[in-house]
Amino acid sequence: MIRRPSTFRKTLTVGLMLALTSCATLTSSAVLAESAPKAAGELAIIGSVMLNGTPAIAGATVFSESTIKTTNGNATVNLGKQGRIELGPNAEMTVRFTTGSIGGNLLTGRATVNAPAGVAVSVATAEGTAVSEGKQPVTVAVDVTCGNTRVAAARSDVKLVAKHKVEYVAAGATASVGPQGTAPKCARLSAATKSEGLSSGALAALILAGIGGAIAGIIAASQSDNVTPSSIVVSGFRP
Repeated sequence: MIRRPSTFRKTLTVGLMLALTSCATLTSSAVLAESAPKAAGELAIIGSVMLNGTPAIAGATVFSESTIKTTNGNATVNLGKQGRIELGPNAEMTVRFTTGSIGGNLLTGRATVNAPAGVAVSVATAEGTAVSEGKQPVTVAVDVTCGNTRVAAARSDVKLVAKHKVEYVAAGATASVGPQGTAPKCARLSAATKSEGLSSGALAALILAGIGGAIAGIIAASQSDNVTPSSIVVSGFRP
């Protein structure tokens, strides 16, 4: 006489099979997550720069959520096809970047973010956030040295989002939000200027002129496979 499995045994067997399948799926997902490469950039520096509280060296790898602080120097995080983030003197920023976005939280100083089409930009300060949705290439400069947040746009428009308003900043224009500080003089904020085939003499002139972030941006740009001499963007906050 053949005894058929009871309903309880059938249910138990199916449950065990589902449990084993779930465990295998979770294990595979964990292994893939650990093996997936994290987004990272390469650091170019001039002068004194701190990376996550320790002195930085040129060529160091920068991961998302890293904090960069400059004193009498400049720093550039080169993200290759994703773009780059440049910090001027006396700036501090926690940088953030993923496959489709770059930016971070600017605590002090000035920062310039360059991004190609398809990469969104978001730079937050205490007063507001400069945002680009990534529909077009963009260069946006954000400054908090004058007691408020100032934003300058180049190549395409950006939005300045504050608590109670959203202001559109056209390419070539600037906008500000927050209380005016007590700084006796604030340098004119400029997002970027484009250099067409800089010669060694012109580079030397830029060094002597002290344009913030220029040389760091050139070093970072020259390390990218997709940058030609005519597309190097020199960030400067000109008086």
